[in-house]
Amino acid sequence: MTRTATRSAWGTWIGFESCPMLLGRLVEGFAGPWTPLDDVPVPGLATAPVGDAGENRGESRDEARDVEPGATGAIGCVVLAARSPADLRRAVPLRGLLPATTRVRIAVADVPPWAAQPLPVAAPGACWRHLTEMRVSRRGRGWHLDAAFTEPVPAGDVVAHVANGLFGGCEAVTPIAGLEGGVTADWRPGDPNVTLTPPGGPVPDRRDAPGCDLPLRRAEADGPVLAGPVIAGPVVAGPVIAGPVVAGPVVAGPVVTGSAGAGLMAAGSVGAGSVVDRPVAAGLPPLDEAVVNPIGFRRHPSQETAALAAHRDGFVVTLGGNRLVRLPASGRVTDVDVARLREVRGIEVPAFDSQAGQGRTSGVARVVAALSAAGIPVLAAPDPARDRALGPALAAALAAVTGEALASDLRREELSVRLRRAALREHGAAARWRRLALAAGLPVPPDPKVSILLCTRRPEMVPFAVEQMERQRGVSAELIVGLHGFTAREAAIPRTRLPVTVIEAPAATPFGEVLNRMAAVASGSYLAKVDDDDWYGPDHLADLLLARRYSGAHLVGSAAEFVYLESLDVTIRRCIGTERFAPLVAGGTMLVTRAVFEAAGGFRPLARTVDGQLLQAVEAVGGRIYRTHGLGYVLRRRSAYGHTWRQPVQSFLASYQEQWRGLVFNELMEDGARWRAEVRT
Repeated sequence: MTRTATRSAWGTWIGFESCPMLLGRLVEGFAGPWTPLDDVPVPGLATAPVGDAGENRGESRDEARDVEPGATGAIGCVVLAARSPADLRRAVPLRGLLPATTRVRIAVADVPPWAAQPLPVAAPGACWRHLTEMRVSRRGRGWHLDAAFTEPVPAGDVVAHVANGLFGGCEAVTPIAGLEGGVTADWRPGDPNVTLTPPGGPVPDRRDAPGCDLPLRRAEADGPVLAGPVIAGPVVAGPVIAGPVVAGPVVAGPVVTGSAGAGLMAAGSVGAGSVVDRPVAAGLPPLDEAVVNPIGFRRHPSQETAALAAHRDGFVVTLGGNRLVRLPASGRVTDVDVARLREVRGIEVPAFDSQAGQGRTSGVARVVAALSAAGIPVLAAPDPARDRALGPALAAALAAVTGEALASDLRREELSVRLRRAALREHGAAARWRRLALAAGLPVPPDPKVSILLCTRRPEMVPFAVEQMERQRGVSAELIVGLHGFTAREAAIPRTRLPVTVIEAPAATPFGEVLNRMAAVASGSYLAKVDDDDWYGPDHLADLLLARRYSGAHLVGSAAEFVYLESLDVTIRRCIGTERFAPLVAGGTMLVTRAVFEAAGGFRPLARTVDGQLLQAVEAVGGRIYRTHGLGYVLRRRSAYGHTWRQPVQSFLASYQEQWRGLVFNELMEDGARWRAEVRT
């Protein structure tokens, strides 16, 4: 990086509230002044939709983006300092606040061990056509990026593309949100497709359409809540009185304490120039699944249980006399914080003084939700106010955590999975905004469908296999049954609630070709391959979809950790790392997006090794593979003969950490089968 900065350099930061002194030595050649990004005001000008400069934008937006706050014209260099990748994602919805420039410097102070280098994903627009030089360098525990351009480009576009590359893709979240900047950025982290609005001011149009579907407003925590409809831009205010709205079609939700002490409310949906007349409850800010998630979970932690306590103007997690992390009063937890807590067996959370106020309660609830989403077991004392904020599902999962249960590594992981499920499904950004949209009366896209590919050569296994898929919950699914070497007349396909499509293929047809025929008639956005003789827990598919959401991977699967060796009547647990990006997953657990499946060319028309060939092809076309936990899957193995994966039984005994006599299921399998079908070889 160049060690000197031009006079016209402008620096902004995000995430350094608890460690402002770090800024002075983070970026070489730039001594300030620093402007907190949360404090940069939203311009009171109309803005156009997101996209690269010069792509059908309104003139007013170009002018706003090309002006340094408090000055005029493009500036020489924009410096953005982010405390962590999580903070970089929080900067993305605020990208419209960054001016245009010919040089962009991005400094991420600290990253978790699993994070990749910040290589931007260059969108096809004017931004990268003007690039002349870019350098990415490792600095301490973080990364620095320095990009130079021949013409002024929107610095916010560069920030969004860097965040996109760092996290392996960006998916749009519906509904389109209107944010007032600052603290409201917590509600749409990583989402560049938002509309920034001045506080209490008009929601700008986007290409002759309303600028957003659901505006999120700030409100004073102890003052009246005012909201109004968006009609061609301006906001008409009117008071909210105990539910019914007077003085116009105004909608408002209950005020909750935001991450910076300000109240937040969802102001209702914007459609056809009006606002839906019904209250929308906001609640806690949602969790950013891309940064607070189970990635990096430690199955065998090296440290004992830590404790959460109040500390000055926030919280601190301590172990003995050591301070592990310090958290702000808002309760915001980053990926770097999670990485530093990975080795603790759990975190004990006391019941905080109820007199401390709503701010403290929401801060504690937010910390607990984030730790749970990360899979870090939380040993929480009863606290009715906190549990109300968390919701019944997560509160129930917390109540099951005990010190005795955490002493067992297997039981601890079972509790971890239950906590992460409840936290991410209740407080994850995608799920929360979906519920906000429904509460506002907005239509939402249907849940993505999973097409289950079940191919078998054994008619006697069809009822068993269908039963395993019938038990799946929390997903919209269809079943594609491939009968390989026999017809539907020879197979007793049981009645099931799932839509079923049957494909028949001669025995001489290669296994991979049969699977491709099945995929061709599937209608789902995802394809899930399952085996006919393995056991699947009732949340198997839902867990795969959840892992795909927080990992951003194109193909996810479970580890073949638990194996039932039928010839020995022994169940073993193998030593396989989980909750990580890895090139291999169990073939009977693969879930892949339709787009990447087609980009990879589908299954190869081979008789064997089709799973491994697909995994290799996905990586070859730039797809990412993620391996989640294996507690919802038990692989059945009798002998190598008759399997497309011809691993001998003895190889499974080479490396295992636990074994049990007979067929044994962990608690998450919930007694995965009521009977054991015989496998004929």
